[in-house]
Amino acid sequence: MTTLTRHDPFNEMISLREALSNVFEDSFIPRSGSTRRGMVSNLYETAEGFVLQLPLAGANPEDVEIIARQNTVYVKWTTQVSAPENATTHWSGFASSRYQQSFTLPTPIDVERAEASYENGILTITLPKEEQARARQVKVQISTPALV
Repeated sequence: MTTLTRHDPFNEMISLREALSNVFEDSFIPRSGSTRRGMVSNLYETAEGFVLQLPLAGANPEDVEIIARQNTVYVKWTTQVSAPENATTHWSGFASSRYQQSFTLPTPIDVERAEASYENGILTITLPKEEQARARQVKVQISTPALV
């Protein structure tokens, strides 16, 4: 049997004291679905580059704007959520809105080879590292002393 739990919107609020103590660390007070760093996201680093993932529920992937510069990626998108006609809303975890988020990466990226894909509500951006930013293995050269 399923247990029903009543939604309490005040559980998601933070105190004024907590908001003021974070005012210099954060540019906004986190809302549901966001973190102190912005929207929920994953960033993975491989030897070749970075993989950035963002859940974009309710977004049209054709309307997502991605700008990559040196070591920063900017993402803008709009979510469109609509309730059925004559429906009563009991709770709403997300709404139609505009979002933008920037991500600073630890090393420069090759913006010409950056790619993005959208599958099952997840935007995945592949960002190859610039050639000089990639790790290289250096072999030690052994020289033999000249015979006299």
